[in-house]
Amino acid sequence: MMGKNTYFPGANDNASGTAMLLYLAKYYTTHKPKYNIVFMSFGAEEAGILGSKYYTEHPLFPLEKIKFLTNLDLAGTGDEGITVVNATLHKKEFKKLGKINLKKDYLEKVKLRGPAANSDHYWFTQKGVPAFFIYTLGGIKAYHDVFDKAETLPLTEFTDYSKLLIEFFGKL
Repeated sequence: MMGKNTYFPGANDNASGTAMLLYLAKYYTTHKPKYNIVFMSFGAEEAGILGSKYYTEHPLFPLEKIKFLTNLDLAGTGDEGITVVNATLHKKEFKKLGKINLKKDYLEKVKLRGPAANSDHYWFTQKGVPAFFIYTLGGIKAYHDVFDKAETLPLTEFTDYSKLLIEFFGKL
C-alpha cells in the first residue's frame, strides 16, 4: 500500500516466487531428493530484508548445515531468461546451472550477476552460506507498482524454469 488508496498487488514481486516455492515443495513430496530440502519464506523483504536477517541471527538449525540456498523471486516471466545473483561467487554452481540449461534448452539465457544486497539471500551470504538469488527476465515490466497484477503476469517460462531448478538441485 501507498497511502490509503494505492495498492501494489505484487503478482510478480513476490507472489510468483511464492508460487514457485509451493510448486517445488509439492514436487518434492512425491520425488524424494537425496538430501533434505527446507522451504522457507521470509517477511519484510521490502522493508529492508528484515525477515531473513532475523533468521540468520536466530537460525532453527546451524547455518553451516546449509549446502546451498536458492532465493526465488520474480518468477513470473522468463521469456528473456534468468539472472543469477552471486554467480561470480559460486562459479562452479553457476556453470552447472548454465550447462543444464544449454543441454535442455529450458530458457533463453542464464545471465550472471555478482553479489547484491537486494533480496533475502544477502544475509545468508554474509554469514558464509553459499546462495543464489535467481529472477526471471522479460515479459511485463511492472515492478513495485499498481500494474504488477495477476491478470497481466504471463508465467511464460514457469514450467521450464521449474524444470531447470529441479535438475540443478539434483546435481548440487
